[in-house]
Amino acid sequence: MRKHFASLDGLRGVAALAVVGSHFENLSGFALYMQQAGVAVDFFFVLSGFVIAQAYEQRLLTDMSWRRYMGIRLARLYPAIFGGVVAGLIVAAVAGEPVSVWLGLQFLLLPVLQGAPVHGGELFPVNGPQWSLMWELAINAVHAAVVRHLTTPVLIAIIALAAGALIWTSLFFGSLDVGWSRTNLWGALPRVLYSFGVGLLIFRAHTRGFTPLKVPYAVIVIALIACMFRALPSIGGFAIRDLVIVLVILPALVILAIASPLSARWERWAIWLGALSYPLYAIHVPLLRGFNVIVDALPDDWQTPAWWVSLALTLGLAVLFERFYDAPIRRWISNRRRVSQDPARV
Repeated sequence: MRKHFASLDGLRGVAALAVVGSHFENLSGFALYMQQAGVAVDFFFVLSGFVIAQAYEQRLLTDMSWRRYMGIRLARLYPAIFGGVVAGLIVAAVAGEPVSVWLGLQFLLLPVLQGAPVHGGELFPVNGPQWSLMWELAINAVHAAVVRHLTTPVLIAIIALAAGALIWTSLFFGSLDVGWSRTNLWGALPRVLYSFGVGLLIFRAHTRGFTPLKVPYAVIVIALIACMFRALPSIGGFAIRDLVIVLVILPALVILAIASPLSARWERWAIWLGALSYPLYAIHVPLLRGFNVIVDALPDDWQTPAWWVSLALTLGLAVLFERFYDAPIRRWISNRRRVSQDPARV
């Protein structure tokens, strides 16, 4: 039976909250200094590589087909994606934004490359973070297809090449906040290849008995939060900062978290936060944009408290979204798949 790492769940939740904070800052104008939170996407890819390797790599090498695996991944990710797109379309229509047939491509997990640029030319205008979910499914599909040939030396070579491409990308754009718009979409490729690949490599090292130094879990959480802050934007140097964080610090935090046990009390909170992280990530931008429409219609002296209420409501609605929409639909899909695969029912 594979081990569950609650410590990784907690870090995933912290990173998701940082992303929410950065988008809240963008819309509200409040100075939260969370503009470094884009690296949370790279952190998600590292976690994904580790978790996917732990849960599926051996099965993909033995008895699991590519089609069955991708069915599992779609069942895990698509319900929240669908809900996020529906919410985003509703908000766009209410806000009077241009709504064209091209936006329907987002239901197919395809970027919108035609039509009027919306929200800075986002590839997924009604729910911007969906760009990373597209790449998540893409790297899952590629990994499953080539896993039999993905020896550890080959994996290390791919990671090294991706690291070189990542350095060039960051220096070219001035940061690693790329992959989300029409002008920088290709920058996502080295991000996902490096971080997902490192996650796979961390798992392989873990199975071979590599044991890192144990540090208090609180130190790891604080270090992750520090990676999300950009407290001194006037200093600049974002390209180098992002590279240090993505190439070195984030993988190191995952390695340390694997060896950091949690008390029973904190483990329950970490698991809950991890369960909430993906639905929160998938739905928070449409919610915040919807509240933005409401807040803009209020008198000026009401807007500051209204924004904080909106943030609290976004978190609360994400909890409800996970409990009453995402989790039940995924359970229903899982039950249907089990029934369809039961030989007694065929």
